[in-house]
Amino acid sequence: MGWTDVSDVEPGDVISILGIDHVFFEEVMRTGGTASWNDQNPGNIISSGEAEQYGAYTGKHNDIFAIFPDEDTGFAAVRQYLEHRGGKTVLDVMRAYAPAGHGANDPEAYAQRIADALQVGTDTTLAELDDDQRTAFAQEIQRVEGWRSGEEHGPADLPDDLAQWLTDHPSRDERLEADQPFARTGTVAEGVKNIQRRLNELGWSPPLSVDGKFGPHTEAAARWFQTNNGLTSDGIVGNRTWRQLVDAQG
Repeated sequence: MGWTDVSDVEPGDVISILGIDHVFFEEVMRTGGTASWNDQNPGNIISSGEAEQYGAYTGKHNDIFAIFPDEDTGFAAVRQYLEHRGGKTVLDVMRAYAPAGHGANDPEAYAQRIADALQVGTDTTLAELDDDQRTAFAQEIQRVEGWRSGEEHGPADLPDDLAQWLTDHPSRDERLEADQPFARTGTVAEGVKNIQRRLNELGWSPPLSVDGKFGPHTEAAARWFQTNNGLTSDGIVGNRTWRQLVDAQG
């Protein structure tokens, strides 16, 4: 039994239900772990042409992050990313890899943790590192990015909610239209439109542009909704906020 017996999902597809991601691979689906584990992307490498050169699925992504077919390919991608930046210092690399302003990134602190682990300075160039140090660098990135395992399921033992979702939304277009991603400032996804539509329906004014871009206006509206519904007002639309959005009466 394969995925084609269940639906038209294919490796690299992501189905998001109430802010929980389900990431599909050749034979299994991963869910419930950290994003890096779900995506088999130990370094949380951003989806790009470069990521695809390192073996990421072409045109597939989970939020902004690339999806790799297996953990070994994902880890090797971190190594390759570092090897292609031999002239850059540890600090240079981390400023580009984890730029300030993207989430809670603190590239200086990140670089210092890595330098301490390698017993070098943050001004050390990657060309100066030996092979073992580059591997240790990649391992430290994996540790800092978070790597907590979740659940794996095959076509015959999908969680009930996901199996029902596939039944209710059998085509790719239908699933995109019903997408419910974990979303915060900076998220760009078709499912963000569903958040924006619901917030407009529930009375946010002036109405949000339904453009799929989770910017400051959408964050403000999410905080407004959370405050009025007894939720933590953090502007992040995760599982609890999605449930309230789905169930709320306009």
